[in-house]
Amino acid sequence: MSKKILMIFAVALLVGMSLPAFAAVENVKVGGDVSIYGVYRKNFDFTKDTVAKDTAGWLMTTTRVYVSSELTENVEVVIRLLNERDWADNTGATNNQIELDLAYIKLSDMFVPGLSATLGRQEIILGEGFIIGDLDPDDSGLAGGDLSSALATDAIRLDYEVAAIPLTLTGFVAKITENYANVTTVRDVDTTTRPPTITISSDSGLDQDLYGVNANYQVPIAEAEVEAYFVDVKNANGTKNSSNQYAVPTFGLRAAHNVAAVPGLSWKGEFAMQSGKNNVVVAGSNEDNKGYAGYVGAEYAFQNIGWEPTVGLVYYHFSGDDDATDDANNTWNPLFPDAAGDRIGTIVDATGLVNDWGQQSNMQVIKLSGSIQPTEKISLSLDWFNDQLLEVAAGEKKKLGNEIDINLAYAYSEDVEFGFTFGYFARGSAIKNAVDTASGDGSSADAMQLLGSVAVAF
Repeated sequence: MSKKILMIFAVALLVGMSLPAFAAVENVKVGGDVSIYGVYRKNFDFTKDTVAKDTAGWLMTTTRVYVSSELTENVEVVIRLLNERDWADNTGATNNQIELDLAYIKLSDMFVPGLSATLGRQEIILGEGFIIGDLDPDDSGLAGGDLSSALATDAIRLDYEVAAIPLTLTGFVAKITENYANVTTVRDVDTTTRPPTITISSDSGLDQDLYGVNANYQVPIAEAEVEAYFVDVKNANGTKNSSNQYAVPTFGLRAAHNVAAVPGLSWKGEFAMQSGKNNVVVAGSNEDNKGYAGYVGAEYAFQNIGWEPTVGLVYYHFSGDDDATDDANNTWNPLFPDAAGDRIGTIVDATGLVNDWGQQSNMQVIKLSGSIQPTEKISLSLDWFNDQLLEVAAGEKKKLGNEIDINLAYAYSEDVEFGFTFGYFARGSAIKNAVDTASGDGSSADAMQLLGSVAVAF
């Protein structure tokens, strides 16, 4: 690993020395952050200890280093390197690699004032990340994949800020999966008697791309914003009425408002619907996507009161399929959401990666939250989640359970912050029924976690 780091710094040094020959650099920024996590989790399979202990504890480090260079003519280049690794795990490919997390060129005021283009590996987050946020969901190399910071993918993005009104228009295309043409090279030991044979076949045609347009309007007469969007993730050149046909056009509308008449009160809401065809074939044709999802919530920050208390309430709804035998699938396809733990609970999110429960689909969630700030450096918050399935098969239950997350943050300095989270998930009848039926011995159990962290930004 040390050789890789030395190589990267050597390349960076050579690039830095050669920059004056290619571009006039006006400003260069170097920075990053290091976050260290201590994780303890118990009963994340919702099953009591039997022969082996059903607990896991480990340490994890996330390291990011970036270089941002502002050139002349409104040109900016950003490169960020990322390494995420569990301590003492020196065998996994993910733990030993330094990933190119960001690498993009941004051209501002391109051709006309207000038009900018961002080209390369970048993060694209629409609104709160309810639909589009995590475009790099492959975190299988980590014990705690839900703690991964990797969000970016390769994309081309255009943004246009309208001069006359507070409206920003965005369009992008992002590469999700690339399938190259197959190239096979056969070489014999004696190449003079048998020349190399190269066979090239056509592209398999199953590239997967994400297209999107977004319009964000900042309401001039109120502290509010309205956002409308259309995104579509699809397989290129998919064969009709087959398992490789896949397209999920999604239309959505989001709004948020800080109510001036009631200082401290704010509300938000979002709703989206899906259409197109998925890759499940029923009676000779692909199923129609009919999923929908949304949320509505409010928060109130008490005014002129010590400790600055806040309270909030949000309701989330992710549709499920009420008839598995017809040619329409009403289940919401969550696409690429970010910060799922903030919506359905951190334990439900993490365990759902294994148990297929609670993946922001076929469920409703009621979230009640509150926070206080006893001192300038200390903040304390509590989140309660009630999770319930919407559509279940005969004999199954709907209640997933209730989760409580208590979060403590301490700002040690301007650059260093400590964090601690205690989470407890009380299983509901859906999990009890599934686990106890499978085991036959009533071995279902509640889940809990302890998460400590220290983060420094430089």
